[in-house]
Amino acid sequence: METGGGTMAHLAKLFEMARDRTPAGRRDLADKVGDFYFAGHDLSKREMDLVVDILRQVIRDAEMDVRLGLAQRLAVHDQAPHDLIVLLANDRIEIAEPVLLHSGVLRDADLIDIILRHAEAYQIAVAKRPAVSAPVADALVEMGSVQVAETLLGNRGASLSPQAMAKLTTAARRVPPLREPLLGRPELTSDLATRIYWLVSQELRRAILERYPIPRQQLDAALQSTVQDLVDGTRGRTSLTGEQLETVERLAEAGAITPPILIQTLRLGQIDLFKALFGRIAGLAPETMHLLIAESGGEALTLACRALKIDKGFFASIFLLSRAARPGEQIVDPRELSRVLALYDRVTPEAALPILQSWRMNPGATQLMPSRRRDRPET
Repeated sequence: METGGGTMAHLAKLFEMARDRTPAGRRDLADKVGDFYFAGHDLSKREMDLVVDILRQVIRDAEMDVRLGLAQRLAVHDQAPHDLIVLLANDRIEIAEPVLLHSGVLRDADLIDIILRHAEAYQIAVAKRPAVSAPVADALVEMGSVQVAETLLGNRGASLSPQAMAKLTTAARRVPPLREPLLGRPELTSDLATRIYWLVSQELRRAILERYPIPRQQLDAALQSTVQDLVDGTRGRTSLTGEQLETVERLAEAGAITPPILIQTLRLGQIDLFKALFGRIAGLAPETMHLLIAESGGEALTLACRALKIDKGFFASIFLLSRAARPGEQIVDPRELSRVLALYDRVTPEAALPILQSWRMNPGATQLMPSRRRDRPET
């Protein structure tokens, strides 16, 4: 360990090297001052301040690869000067990332400031830190990035406040990739788990019920909320998003697409959502569902409902509401209702099922009901 004159001679040499502002000179200076700083010399406060001043100058002036090398070395040094670490943490992401990931010198206030000032890549790096405090996690969640939220949920070293968990649950209702990591969090409560119950796979629903004894009425209320979200999200749209179609799929897996749910969507005027829900349980392609609703006589819808064993009272409501939702049709002729109810009574589910199956196998058909079948469906 050098002391006295040897140390001062080294410092004098470093200051002389600092006059060379060429890229090669900056790189050589960075190597030498870095080696000197990390070598553990017994420096006085004044001497250490001089070394840090040189480091600060190098960080401001050197090319990116030089700054990156210093950032990687300083990131794991617990005694690194705070202002240098903050300077590096606000540099280009390639340089900032090792510091954001590993430096214990950064304080919560530093991290929150970086989260607010910088782009998503910086936020992801902060979310990956071995320990993320609740205030820092709150700031990350507020930014609204799906990738940041997914990273944070997967980090068991992150502390998530009740407020953060509530916001992440709301986000998970819209964003499928957040659901499974959310369910793995120790901070998850029964109420929050209920909010996404109908949006996850059968396996995850089982896991929720094993972890929480959720009353049936609470699950029913959550189902209504999920359907309402679908209705609100599809209002004014002519097609469903991928996320909405995934929700439809999850509801179907759970056996939650019931006649009352179908009727609810029709009462709210959501004919496209009805097509998606009905099409899923009937196994019909979107183009086939379009034909089924557009078909003038209503026989196709009648046969589909009969094949699915939908109760007659529910069928009547579905028929009336779906006909009223068609363009230009506000009132259904009572004779039309009488005719399809008679057809419903005449055709058994067993007779209707092969017809439905034929529609499943021929989604490109231009019509569902041949003229002879429209006149007298098979029984």
